[in-house]
Amino acid sequence: MANDILLRKFQNIKLTELTGGYTNYTLLLERSNPLVIAKIFNKNNSDAKSEMNTLTLLNNSGVSPRIHDYFEDDTSSYIIMDYIHGINGQRFLDQGDMDKAREIYKLLGVRLSNEIHSIKQKNSHSELPIIVLVNGGIDSLDFVPSDVKDRVKHILDIHVKEEKTIIHGDYGPHNTIVSDDSMVVIDWEWGGWGHPLQDIAWVLWFVHLHYPDFSKELSEIFLNAYCLHSTIQITEEAVKAFALSRVINILNRIKNANTNVKNEWLRRLEWTMKTNFVG
Repeated sequence: MANDILLRKFQNIKLTELTGGYTNYTLLLERSNPLVIAKIFNKNNSDAKSEMNTLTLLNNSGVSPRIHDYFEDDTSSYIIMDYIHGINGQRFLDQGDMDKAREIYKLLGVRLSNEIHSIKQKNSHSELPIIVLVNGGIDSLDFVPSDVKDRVKHILDIHVKEEKTIIHGDYGPHNTIVSDDSMVVIDWEWGGWGHPLQDIAWVLWFVHLHYPDFSKELSEIFLNAYCLHSTIQITEEAVKAFALSRVINILNRIKNANTNVKNEWLRRLEWTMKTNFVG
């Protein structure tokens, strides 16, 4: 049905499915001018509105794809945005291209501090969700052992200076498209207003989990680049708490998934509590 709607709305195009997430999928509208994609969500999924509102706030910034249209039908929400030419940033790490990886992590730090976290919350931007440090969201997860819940709550029991900026929610090389020396950040469906440490912690968590051999060097490059444009205090205690917060958000999203998926994220929860991410 989604294909029929797009074919009626855009003349003389060919639809090619691209990769998508758990709750959305993406179609390339070949022969469109300019070349665009349609990102399609279930209509009841709040992620569509989050992405649309975040991208609207960033529109024409060069940080994110430009929005061209947003519409709904009886079952789905559609975001029409620029197709970004280039290569997914994670591919360079998978290929062991350390020169490019260093460049990417420097760009990640500069973009995040100078162009994303520099946008502070205002009353006029109330349509974006508020993303807080989780302190009770783990209680309803019956597949998480009670002793693990207690340890998580202890780590989350910290105080950080209140600050709300725009955050991506899943920031890292896996959500970038890289071309020459430029970088565009994609997939903003977890965007909203939150503490900058949510994104900072996730970058460090991601590289430590997936690329442990490179994690120390790339983390230092990222943090040094970020701190050139920010005075935020980045401590091990705070990074661990905010990384756990993001993992708990994911656990809540996959609580109806199969046992293998839940067990893998339980493993990652335990790993997060044991891992040092700073220094």
